[in-house]
Amino acid sequence: MAPDLAGAYRACARTTRREARNFYFAFLSLPRTERRAVYALYAFCREADCVADAAFLPASAPGENGSAILSVGEPKSARLSKEVDRRPTPDVANPVLDDPEARRAGLKAMRDRLAAAADGTPRIERDLALADAISRFGVSEGDLRDVLTGVEMDLITTRIGTDEELRTYCYHVASAVGLATLPILTGGAPPTAEMREAAIDLGLGMQYVNILRDVDEDLALGRIYLPSEELAAHGVDETELGARTMTAGLRALLTAYAVRARTHLDRGRLLLAHLPRWSRACPWLLSEIYGRILSRIVAAEYEVFGSRTSLPAAEKVWLFLSSSWRHL
Repeated sequence: MAPDLAGAYRACARTTRREARNFYFAFLSLPRTERRAVYALYAFCREADCVADAAFLPASAPGENGSAILSVGEPKSARLSKEVDRRPTPDVANPVLDDPEARRAGLKAMRDRLAAAADGTPRIERDLALADAISRFGVSEGDLRDVLTGVEMDLITTRIGTDEELRTYCYHVASAVGLATLPILTGGAPPTAEMREAAIDLGLGMQYVNILRDVDEDLALGRIYLPSEELAAHGVDETELGARTMTAGLRALLTAYAVRARTHLDRGRLLLAHLPRWSRACPWLLSEIYGRILSRIVAAEYEVFGSRTSLPAAEKVWLFLSSSWRHL
């Protein structure tokens, strides 16, 4: 492997170790070659999330080595999905972009970089890893473009109107990430329709858990992902929600979405039977971690205002270690 490609992969690995949290434990279960490829996808999605949410301009001009990756926490793209600390702590000094148009321009530049990487002509050193992963495993450029579309949705709206709109959003910011990863989990074999359906469900389930967990955090950002139509149907006033007031209607709405999240996670587990044994632990760990977060939210009776629900690192380590002897 050429030194510059090795360096690009190392940069992506550093980003994942620092930012992925939940995902990092799942990724560790993969063989080295596949794990590095997933890191490359993660770093690209993470950077896109930074452009949209953290308002930092990535170092993406042609000729730059792009070795420094912006740091903000795990992306909403499942956001690969939303173990997020929204206070940006960039590796290098980059200009803050408060202008939404500038952020759109940043995402446009990332689309152009993606096209170049998919064509085998990456524009910056960091994208060498992305180009290699796409070429080696047949990663779909279209799925990664869907991720960028989902990230851009956060620039357009701060409210979701219907459950169908929410599902569309979750598909783009979460399911599309899983779909892009599928060819890596199959070792380069084209994913079947059954695999793609299960990956879509797993992404939806994870993202619904994120939305339940992050109601308070999203309110602080001026965003409400619970659909307005559903809020109204449950008699939840947006002013009450903004005041962090837990009502019977809000708890009933959160309960309904918890049921949907569990259903999607259970369907997502069907993916395991279609994958090679060596890659099954990765989606199992993701479904298990997010399933346990969901169980804690339910056990706490949906007290989503205040402390943020998460799993202790020791519990994640135990799940990772136990995945080696489970009959997956």
